[in-house]
Amino acid sequence: MLGASWVATIVVSLTAAWGLGEVTGYKRSLAHHPFEAPWFYGVYVVCLLIGAGIVLSGVNLVKLAISVNVMNALLLPIVLGFLFLLARKALPEPWRLKGWYAWLAGFIVFLTAGLGVYAGIMGIWS
Repeated sequence: MLGASWVATIVVSLTAAWGLGEVTGYKRSLAHHPFEAPWFYGVYVVCLLIGAGIVLSGVNLVKLAISVNVMNALLLPIVLGFLFLLARKALPEPWRLKGWYAWLAGFIVFLTAGLGVYAGIMGIWS
């Protein structure tokens, strides 16, 4: 359990640092030395420190985990909607979702997002 949480911490922190670097355009790779990519490593360290601060604050970690999962379920329609739109519009023409397959994928996205929102609402009320 401890090993899995360490791996998850590293992955989430690196994902946040990389994603912010992708948006802002700064160097964003572990292949760079910390002096070459100070913003990437800075964001990474800040994410680790924030996570450590939350864990050490004494907050109920089970309630925190449930709250994060409820938030994830409620935000699921936004993420799935953007992924669906990207698959319909941004992919190169040969790989775009088209025809009956696009309708099927859209229905599955709608169903999954709806179930996620339902689960999120039920999680808030319980």
